[in-house]
Amino acid sequence: LHDRLAGKVAIITGGASGIGESTVRLFVRHGAKVVVADIQDDLGQSLCGQLGTKDVVSYVHCDVTNDAHVRDAVDLAVSRYGKLDIMYNNAGISGRVDSTIQLESNDNFKRVMDVNVYGGYSIFTKPRLILK
Repeated sequence: LHDRLAGKVAIITGGASGIGESTVRLFVRHGAKVVVADIQDDLGQSLCGQLGTKDVVSYVHCDVTNDAHVRDAVDLAVSRYGKLDIMYNNAGISGRVDSTIQLESNDNFKRVMDVNVYGGYSIFTKPRLILK
């Protein structure tokens, strides 16, 4: 069972901490090559250093609301590992926890929607670029 993902290449957004980090560890343990795509550069690079060499796991700075960053993550996966099999969208934010509709700023709402909705859409539409 240790090689359930052998030969697979995955991008995991939000992979530097929390559930994303656990997913990265699990995928690597099961034989996948993984690109950790996150905005937490220090945590992402540290995680990759713990798990192995760039032959197995790589980090790329990726804000899922930025189309160029998402393209960079896809390009890295394909150039380094030869293909892309799995897109795992884990990136997400909760926004300000003290916010109420009366106190809510458009900026907070927009950022949450950009990351959680547009980011999810974006991460799944960019791989089509490699299929053409």
